[in-house]
Amino acid sequence: MTEPAATAAPRRSPLVALLTAQYLSAFGNAITVVTVPLYVLHTTGSTATTGLAGFIGALPLIFAGAVGGVLVDRFGGRRLSVLSDFAAGILVLLVPLLDATVGLPIPLLLALLFARTVVATPATAARMALLKPVIEGAGARLESVNSWYQAAPRLGLVAGAPLAGVLIAATGSAVGMYVDAATFLVAAALVAFAVPVAESAGPRGDGTAGPGFFGQLREGAALVRTMPVIGAMTAFVVVTNFLDDAFTPLFLPVYAQDVLHSSAAMGWFLGAVGIGAIVGTFLYGPASRNILSNRRYTLFGCFAVVAVLRMSLYLEPGAVGVTVICFLVGVAGGPLNPMLSTVMLERVPEELRGRVFGLTGAMALTSAPLGVLTAGWLVDLAGLRVPMLCFSLVYLVLIAVSWRWPALRAMDERPGSADPVDAPAPDADPGTRLDEGASAR
Repeated sequence: MTEPAATAAPRRSPLVALLTAQYLSAFGNAITVVTVPLYVLHTTGSTATTGLAGFIGALPLIFAGAVGGVLVDRFGGRRLSVLSDFAAGILVLLVPLLDATVGLPIPLLLALLFARTVVATPATAARMALLKPVIEGAGARLESVNSWYQAAPRLGLVAGAPLAGVLIAATGSAVGMYVDAATFLVAAALVAFAVPVAESAGPRGDGTAGPGFFGQLREGAALVRTMPVIGAMTAFVVVTNFLDDAFTPLFLPVYAQDVLHSSAAMGWFLGAVGIGAIVGTFLYGPASRNILSNRRYTLFGCFAVVAVLRMSLYLEPGAVGVTVICFLVGVAGGPLNPMLSTVMLERVPEELRGRVFGLTGAMALTSAPLGVLTAGWLVDLAGLRVPMLCFSLVYLVLIAVSWRWPALRAMDERPGSADPVDAPAPDADPGTRLDEGASAR
């Protein structure tokens, strides 16, 4: 009777460490979002260079996720997570150190920011590949831990970005770069020393070498194509990302400026969306036991609510009304990421997780810039209200078209019948410390 109790706590510690690393990474990501443009602007005095630095820093996201996913499966999630975070921390650390000592020419600065994104991106797929065995070792539910895990980028941005602004205002942008580097290095140390996950013996997990790099990349792509539920969810997310990423960076700023004539309202809108998303994400864990137990209905229901809420902006409510709508949009969208990642963790074989998470993440990112560009062109052509209404209506069309899609019905086919009890570990520590959030981690 006493032996299980004696072994329960050590099995929870890897989960606590992995979640803490995720929250640290999320906080560091928020520091990056605020610090890097301010640092470049302060150092160069050029807005053009600042914009170029942002472009160069984001460019590797298009390919580094897919390539990094292959590396995760070749070398193991734990090893690549540690190496990725450690290398990124060193590269970030070099920026203020070189600037303060021998000098930092603009080409070298841009090269360091590019390299930082390249090496940091695989850590996202690596930690996801580690998540399921760590959850199983702790005896926790996938849904519950995923709600904690997926809340990290949103909480990091909402809480970390204002803290980063205060830190930079008080101490300067160089200190922000040092803090960013420290979050990488501490996250690497946590995974290295506290997440003792056994690695596969080879790319196939059986000691054999398996195919080469491009062969493994093709294997991951083939699984996305041939496993209907993964392919359907990916296609759904690609379309909805096209619609979603026009809302915050384009529709909301234009609404604040042209309808409310208040740029300051944009801050309230962003804060409301972020806080609502955190609430919705955290609520998914307990709600997934009953109210949101049907995943397909949850997928369609959440997007239907988001569509109706955004359609209401056509009526041009005031600042308070839009803020409430933004909060409710965040709450409605909160359960989606933990739910979709739970399905993928259940379905994707361990030896392919890195590639599949890397590929699907990269595919989802490709549609987002196109959505912003399309929305901007339509707003210039037809004004704000009609494009905003049309983008919302597409959600409802997508739901109607996908309603009888057999592949999405498989979301509710749960492999195995075990339903372990929630472990209290996630409540113990990670929430006190502040990542793919919006950048490369």
